[in-house]
Amino acid sequence: MRLGTSTTLIAFAHLFVAAVLSSSLAYADDDGQLAEGARVFNTIAGVGCKTCHGEYAEGDVGVGPYIRGATEGTIRASIDATGEMIVIKSAITEDEIKAVSAYVGRLGTMQAVRTLAKRGRFLPAEISIRPGTAVQLIIQNASIQPHTFKSDNLGIGEFTITGRSSGNVEWRAPETEGEFSLYCSDCKLKNQFFTVRVAESAEEFRAVVPVNSVTDDAM
Repeated sequence: MRLGTSTTLIAFAHLFVAAVLSSSLAYADDDGQLAEGARVFNTIAGVGCKTCHGEYAEGDVGVGPYIRGATEGTIRASIDATGEMIVIKSAITEDEIKAVSAYVGRLGTMQAVRTLAKRGRFLPAEISIRPGTAVQLIIQNASIQPHTFKSDNLGIGEFTITGRSSGNVEWRAPETEGEFSLYCSDCKLKNQFFTVRVAESAEEFRAVVPVNSVTDDAM
């Protein structure tokens, strides 16, 4: 009986380790695909999807539309049907379509929050989001110099954004209300903060959960 129990425990342990390793590899694969998707979005055919759809797929450059959360079916239909996409169509591979679809799909699960860092100040200086919301915090550095940003309570490491460019961090708001802040650690003007207020009264963000379908409308 003892031998049987030990054998069962050992077998269970092997299954548990295998499951953990399998899960870790799956996450690694997902991360690798998202990283590849970001590369495709930014650089495919020497121009990237961002040239028309904006750096964060918000359709803010006046050419292509907002595509955060677009499905693989929508992306395929657009590549095939949109004349301006001929350059992309001639360069993109099957794996790259899947990767960029995963990347754009993930963007749709996060609320894009923007602020401009200018002369040490943030414009806007605060935003409100609902508890539990996944956020992509986008900071535009208006200076010609690189600047470093950090937070004492967002749970993110410090990061540097080169001059006249943007950077972003991903963060999920807690399920309870509160205030969180971020600041420029090397700007001349001190004690200026970008504040994220987590409040039940904030406008709800509806995340897009991509469902692969070739019947989606073209972008």
